[in-house]
Amino acid sequence: MKKRSWVVVSLIILFFIQGQSQIKNNDTVEQTVTIDYQMAEKAIEWLEFIKDEHDLEKIKKYFMTEVAPTEGCQSIIKHWQRFRNWNEDIFFNFTMEALNRIPTDKSLKNEDGSLTSFGLRQSLWLQALNNTERLRADLKRLKEARLREAALDLARKYLPEEADISNRFYVVLFGASSAFSVGEENGYDLLQLPKGPDGQLDLQNIVETFAHEMHHSGFLNCTDQHMSEVKNKERIMLPGILAAEGMPTHFINRVKENLHLLKSSPNEISRQLASQWEENLSRLPELYQEAEKDIELNMKGEIGQKEIFEKWVSGLQGAAYVLGSDMFSVIERYLGLEEAKNVARDYRLLLSVYNAAAEKARAAGENLFMFDKEQVRELETFTGDD
Repeated sequence: MKKRSWVVVSLIILFFIQGQSQIKNNDTVEQTVTIDYQMAEKAIEWLEFIKDEHDLEKIKKYFMTEVAPTEGCQSIIKHWQRFRNWNEDIFFNFTMEALNRIPTDKSLKNEDGSLTSFGLRQSLWLQALNNTERLRADLKRLKEARLREAALDLARKYLPEEADISNRFYVVLFGASSAFSVGEENGYDLLQLPKGPDGQLDLQNIVETFAHEMHHSGFLNCTDQHMSEVKNKERIMLPGILAAEGMPTHFINRVKENLHLLKSSPNEISRQLASQWEENLSRLPELYQEAEKDIELNMKGEIGQKEIFEKWVSGLQGAAYVLGSDMFSVIERYLGLEEAKNVARDYRLLLSVYNAAAEKARAAGENLFMFDKEQVRELETFTGDD
């Protein structure tokens, strides 16, 4: 059976560069991954309370007492505080607008008739209010699916054996970001989890999404162990992004192989994602050339996070996902999984491992791009001291 791929859009891509995680022994790995459903449970109870309650003060008191203090709700607060003024009161009003309980001048539709972000949010929250039993059934199915174990097994398959995965996952009700990451905290909106044509949760896609984020944690842990002496990692940010996103995108989500499923999906975001992938795949040779140039500029300190994010990460999934995934497909075909895992230990090896695979591909008759040998050496020996 062909699997469907639904890929989370990470808002913080290189979290492995932003701080050092605590390294734990492998025998504690099973205890470091948790999935918390409390915010979703409390929010569903709150929705059931407000169906027949119209006293705004009582509605707000219930929200602030039962929903706002949950760790899942606090992860939403921390997520949006990075981009705007945001707190529990603002989140409450944000939700009440969507539920048509307080007035707003926000538009529901764009000029072309498509839903605005507010229109989508209102649709999601009103559907939730009118169908809390459906939400309860979805939560029950998630819990029964042994989601944590399945995702952890999938993530560990594509990581070095010493990788420790530490992550907290929160299933929440939000109506805005479908998924988000704040360090080792990850949030997933129950209102927007992928579903199949029958309306049931697409558990395989959800497992892949959780596994993708778990892979990030294991990747971070490995680089903490093997790259602890490297300084100024922001100067090798682009190869880091290509490795950190390309590896799980190729091995776990297999987006390129499943583009036809994304294109025919009833979900508009999935179709947009497929369109962006097709556009970037059509200029793959150009992406390799641009990456070679930008990696050099990045190592020299002439471009940094702003320029790299705008060019390589913007969109549902930027060019870095597509190029990184393609690089790992070449590595897997000609060198195998174990060589790919070495890049998770030290992403300075990305170009040298890719070049070794591309050289074999050329010997087999494929005309693949090869990175400049001097650049490969410079990246492999980068210490950040100069």
